[in-house]
Amino acid sequence: MAVTIKDVAREAGVSFSTVSKVINNSPLISEATTVRVREVIERMNYTPNVRAANFKRRSTHSIAFLAVLKKGEAFDNPHMFEILCGAHKALARKGYSVTLVDVSGDEKPGETVKAVISAGAYDGLIAHGLAINHAAAAMLVRESFPHVVLGKQEIESQMCWLDSNNVLAGDIAARHLAEGGAKRVAFIGGGKEEGVSKARLDGVRSALDKMADVSLREDDIRYTDSSIEESYTAALGLLAKSGRPDSVVCANNMVAIGTLKAVRELKLTLPLDLQLLTFDDYPFSRVMDPPPTVVNIDCYDLGEQMASQLLRNIRNPALRVQSYITLPELIVRGTTTTPSATPRP
Repeated sequence: MAVTIKDVAREAGVSFSTVSKVINNSPLISEATTVRVREVIERMNYTPNVRAANFKRRSTHSIAFLAVLKKGEAFDNPHMFEILCGAHKALARKGYSVTLVDVSGDEKPGETVKAVISAGAYDGLIAHGLAINHAAAAMLVRESFPHVVLGKQEIESQMCWLDSNNVLAGDIAARHLAEGGAKRVAFIGGGKEEGVSKARLDGVRSALDKMADVSLREDDIRYTDSSIEESYTAALGLLAKSGRPDSVVCANNMVAIGTLKAVRELKLTLPLDLQLLTFDDYPFSRVMDPPPTVVNIDCYDLGEQMASQLLRNIRNPALRVQSYITLPELIVRGTTTTPSATPRP
C-alpha cells in the first residue's frame, strides 16, 4: 500500500498541514521541524500526489524532457536531440514549453523523476530510455504522472513507451541484401546486449533463417563498442580473411564509418566486391564516402509522435500505451544492388 501524507504526519509527530507546508517549502515552519519531516519523507519513500493537487489549479503548460547529459552526449547520442526537436515542435504548437532535465547526477535511482513529479512545475514528462530505471518507472506508474518513455523497456512495467521497430528494420535490411544477390551476410554491431543493435541483429537473423540460400554465420557476427576504431578493427578482421562474406550489415553510422575505412584499406569495391548497408540517415550517412544504403528511422517524427501521445496522457492520466511507431524506410544508394529499386542521392 502506498505511503500517504497522513502516514508521514503520524510518523513525524506533526499535523497533516505541517507536512503539506514542508513539501511546499513554506517559510512558516521551523528548520528543525522541516528537517525532521523531510527525513521521514525520505525514509518512508513518500512521493506527494502532485497530480491530485494540480487538478485544483491551472496547468503549467510545461513539459520536462529527461535525458543523460554527460560531456560528449551530443556526439554519442545524436538521435536524442533530433527526437527532442520533433517533440518540441509538436508541443509548441499546443502552447507547451519544454525544459531539458539532466539525470546524470542522480545519487539515488529515480531521484530526478521524483523531483520532477514533486515540483508541481510540469504537466508531464518525456524521457529518453537511458534516463529511466526501476525506481523511476514504479514512481511514474504509482503517481499516474503523464509520461512517455523512448524505447521498449526491459523493465516489466505499466509505464508508457513508444519505439521504432528495430527488429523490422533488421528484417528489411536482410531482405534487401538478399534481393541484391547476397549469399553470405555478416553483421557488425554494438555491444552484445546493447538494445538497438541487438534488435537489429535479431531482425536480420530472423529474416535470413527463412531463406535457404542466404546465411548469417555466428563467426560472421562481430560486437564492438560502436567506436570508429573498434569497428574498423572488427571489419578488417572479418573482411581480410579468405572466404569472406559478400555483404555486411552495420548496426549504426559509427560502425559503418569504421567498416568503410577497412573497405578502403582492403581496396574492395562497393557493391561489386561487397554490399554494405547501415541504419539511420542521420547524422553521418550523407557525408560518408560513398553514401551507404540505409534503413532509416525518422527520429524527428518519432519525437512528434511521442509529444502527441504525452498530450493524450495529460488529458487522461490513466491511459497507458506501449507501442512501436514510425516504421523504417529503405533508402537505396550505391553500396548495395537490387534489380527493383532506383538509387537515391
